[in-house]
Amino acid sequence: MKGPPEVGPIIGESMAIRRARELIERYAATSLAILLVGATGTGKELLARHIHGRSGRRGRFVGLNCGVLPRDMADGLLFGYDRGAFSGAVKRHRGHVECADEGTFLLDELLCLPMDGQAKLLRVLDSGEFQRLGEETVRYADVRVIGAVQEDVGAQVRAGAFRLDLYQRLAGVVIELPPLADRPGDIVPLAAHFAAQRQQVLEPAAAEELTRHTWPGNVRELRLAIERAGCLVNNGTLPRWAIRRAVETGATCSRVTEDVHPPALGPKARAALSACERCGWDTREAAKVLGVTRSTVYERLKAAGISLRALRKARAHSEFRWNSDGIPASADAPT
Repeated sequence: MKGPPEVGPIIGESMAIRRARELIERYAATSLAILLVGATGTGKELLARHIHGRSGRRGRFVGLNCGVLPRDMADGLLFGYDRGAFSGAVKRHRGHVECADEGTFLLDELLCLPMDGQAKLLRVLDSGEFQRLGEETVRYADVRVIGAVQEDVGAQVRAGAFRLDLYQRLAGVVIELPPLADRPGDIVPLAAHFAAQRQQVLEPAAAEELTRHTWPGNVRELRLAIERAGCLVNNGTLPRWAIRRAVETGATCSRVTEDVHPPALGPKARAALSACERCGWDTREAAKVLGVTRSTVYERLKAAGISLRALRKARAHSEFRWNSDGIPASADAPT
């Protein structure tokens, strides 16, 4: 039976990584909630596991991706349920919060958490209290909560999609992880680390090849490229040609990623888009939520290249879903 995954070191000497290490060192052993902000693949779970490892907490590290949390089962999975609480509840079930008692609870893709779940999570943060579905008993859990998001939560708060009080409570400490393209000095150290895990080393010319790529998939994409390169050679060194071929082999995947996840919207366009969705694409209601005029909503979406007419049509035919950047993506495209 496998145990918990081994937590590797936090590699990199960029200002962002040095600051992340400093904040972890300073606040890991406190009870403050922590919010991790960074694009997919930047290593947010690694940081969360480091925080747990240095916290001194005796309980487990429990992770949950809110993006795959079924809305009709969110409460039961988060807080547990009693037998007979709903159809199919044939026995009692401990929720993620209870499983993380005296430990650390990571909520990845936090912005996908339903509003009623947000209110109950706030109660856990404030008092440790929660109730299983179908029970009147109030339970308690000593849980250190870490939230992980891909962008600043402010736009979602302003759009009314995320509770301000929960955001304030979770943002006890905010640690940002910029995309790998914004910290190129970390590329080669990370690549050398991944190569060393395979008992291989980078040839000097390989470093130049690595820095030529933008790595849209961030650290995850870099790790996979080094793994592919390692399969191309039979000795302990990774030459430039192996790195180039490994990058090219994964280039198609990178382009798909860039197509499905276009560049992140600005905060005003994102808030307008979120408000429109919440209001059933009624721009009058969306304007009221945002506290702006209806024409302003149209202007913000138009400036971002978004067509409301196309979105309404797609919604009517169930042709899109929201990707992790908060942008409509084709329902049959990988997200």
